[in-house]
Amino acid sequence: MILIFLSIFFTWLIYRELSSSTERFDSFSLTYIAVLALLAFSCAKPAYKTWRLEIFLSEKASLIAEREGTKVMCNSLFSTLFGGKGLGSLAGTAYFDSGEIYFENGWCKSFVKYLDDPENASDDEVFSMHVFAHEVMHIRGERNEKKTDCQAIQRNHHIGEMLGVNPSIAKKNALRYYNNLYPRHPYFDKECKRRGKYDEKLYNSIWSK
Repeated sequence: MILIFLSIFFTWLIYRELSSSTERFDSFSLTYIAVLALLAFSCAKPAYKTWRLEIFLSEKASLIAEREGTKVMCNSLFSTLFGGKGLGSLAGTAYFDSGEIYFENGWCKSFVKYLDDPENASDDEVFSMHVFAHEVMHIRGERNEKKTDCQAIQRNHHIGEMLGVNPSIAKKNALRYYNNLYPRHPYFDKECKRRGKYDEKLYNSIWSK
């Protein structure tokens, strides 16, 4: 949001410079306008990329949750620290009643990195993929955290494919989360396994052959 305001401010300075001069611009004025234009573009570009990402993720989340109008938003650093929706101590937050999902600032950036290069993803980036799946399962209707997490685990690779990740890489990263990261997570439950009480017996579950 701050970057958007800065972009608008720099654009206003350009407008003021252009409208205040009735004479031909000298080299200093042209350089000044060019610098302002560069600054306005530099501030607007991240906001535009975030906006496109939010639209893309919202469309996919609506399909996965089977709930039209689901919205995924990336909190700015300012929102994360000073009272935006979502909690700064959490990677993501889902509001079932409104169908809104909020990614905290750092985790949204990790998710972007994951989607850009899933083959070389770090643990944080693999986890960010799981956070998206987890929050979508909440929007889908599940409230219990452990059950929600297991629902996400069983679908992580399929959801990754829907987001454009190569199927083999999506499966490898989903197994990496399940085998290496999930056992250390507070939502871990030993019943999240084949034939466990949370097994939905999906034909394409993470533990299906």
